[in-house]
Amino acid sequence: MVCLSLAFMYTIRDTRLESMYFARDSNETIQLQKYGYERAERRAFVESNPSRRTNIVILSLPRSGSSFLGDVFNHHPQVLYLFEPLHSLQLNIQKSSLFHFNFTRESYKRSAFKFLDDAMSCKFVHGEFASNIYVNDRYRSFALTSTEFCSGNATSRVCEDVDPVRLEALCKNNYSVLSLKILTPRLPDVQAKGQLLPGCSNPNSECKIIHIVRDPRAVIASLMFSVHFFARPWETRHQLSWYAQKICHQLESDVTLGKLMVNSQDSRYRLIRFEDLAKNPLSQVNELLKFAGIEMTDGVRKWLNEATHSTDISQKNVQQAYLTSRDSKKVISGWRSRMESATVQIIERYCGRVMRQFGYKLIGLSSEKQRNFDISLIDPKSRYLIL
Repeated sequence: MVCLSLAFMYTIRDTRLESMYFARDSNETIQLQKYGYERAERRAFVESNPSRRTNIVILSLPRSGSSFLGDVFNHHPQVLYLFEPLHSLQLNIQKSSLFHFNFTRESYKRSAFKFLDDAMSCKFVHGEFASNIYVNDRYRSFALTSTEFCSGNATSRVCEDVDPVRLEALCKNNYSVLSLKILTPRLPDVQAKGQLLPGCSNPNSECKIIHIVRDPRAVIASLMFSVHFFARPWETRHQLSWYAQKICHQLESDVTLGKLMVNSQDSRYRLIRFEDLAKNPLSQVNELLKFAGIEMTDGVRKWLNEATHSTDISQKNVQQAYLTSRDSKKVISGWRSRMESATVQIIERYCGRVMRQFGYKLIGLSSEKQRNFDISLIDPKSRYLIL
């Protein structure tokens, strides 16, 4: 069962983390325009590829590489990319609630289902997306900061509110693919209703799902050292145990959802480990684009090369933790040198079963095994045992 017990640690439990999570680097506005395509070029892609509309849904836990993968699609001229649409919905529901809103309610499920279905159907005029979009999430999308909505140059960009009429026309006429990046804890209980994912049942479009997973040890290390999630040192051990249980319970729920998807729509579901993507970004991205039914472009290839060989990540700026440009190979095993063995043992205690399913090797009590980088802790031959 896909539960929401973990989801709102990011929106309610620590508002400081939210503001950090969506922090923007001042150079990103320039990046948006540097690799962006204007309307005529996008229209040319759509007219030359008159196939049925495709929706690409990227699912993952936080700090698992979904923002990076989402940016791959964001840089493709055929794709209208939406960053964390359910985050925008949740923030607006929370603002209108007198007390903290219970996101396990049936009312949230209905709102989320309609919200996603409207987006995947390009129904923005009578939907709630345009009026609910969170401003920082908007700036993660080239389409929503294009000349349709914004004016000025890359260094002095002025953007109007997103006009739903214009957005609907843009979605229908200028893009053949819609891509959404969604954190799985934000999803309603889709299995209970017999639905694989809200919005994926539209007969006028094809829905494909890319599910990206990452070693829980690396996920928690990223939260500890990059975004300082465990803010109170005297409670770190208790928080860590609580979080490890929650995150791996969620991951096991995602495994169940993945099995359901494979059994019913194998050709439309793709599971990938972040580590495999980071080791071979060009070949993996090429395969994922083929899976999505679109071709690699020079723009995507150029951005991918620069994004995975970035040197700026060494700067000690908290915003760097939220960028998608970095030396991808270095982020695979960084946790092994930074995390204490006792911390690793706690994570493996709660996550060992699901880690084995994805081919992540446990170190147990061996700190030497953890520090020896000649020993791989990822099974390269694993076919992801959930399948």
